Amino acid sequence: MAKTKKTDDQKTTRRKQLTRTEYDKLKQTAYEYVVVKGLDQKEVAKLINVSEATMSKWANEGSEGSWTELREARQQCSSTDADNTKKLLQLMSKQRLELETLIHEAVKSGNIEDEVRYRKQASSLSDEMSKVNKTLLSLDNNNYTLGTYIDILDNVFSALRQYNEELWFKTLDFQSLHVRKITNELG
Repeated sequence: MAKTKKTDDQKTTRRKQLTRTEYDKLKQTAYEYVVVKGLDQKEVAKLINVSEATMSKWANEGSEGSWTELREARQQCSSTDADNTKKLLQLMSKQRLELETLIHEAVKSGNIEDEVRYRKQASSLSDEMSKVNKTLLSLDNNNYTLGTYIDILDNVFSALRQYNEELWFKTLDFQSLHVRKITNELG
């Protein structure tokens, strides 16, 4: 217990020694590790040498929601869904290959009962793989319309204008060029 108290005191002292910019960078690093990379808060606290209490405070403050909620939202986006579906398909492919090996061994040993059982499992797995592959194809396609994309851009740039009007003004040319580019792509 005394060791933990000493470590927390050292971290508090360290916090007092950091400039505001360094502190903000440390907090942003923690955010990237937890939200973007999906690491555990305790793990990140140790990694960047801050207390678990500080990490918890950072993760729960802010109007946009907790870091856990933000991480879950990121993990549920369509690009992540496609990646997860690809991983699932890879696992299923490995299982299917293992079943082929078992079928071959059953045929070789003359065990008809095992061969039939493995062939049924392989057939069922192949059907599931087909369904997952169709899902993957639909996830890989851009399933959004030009109108949806423009609405999202409007929301982002409106938020930027509220946050920093000078920065928003500097992006007007980019906004126009980007909208034209996307209009040509999505028609």
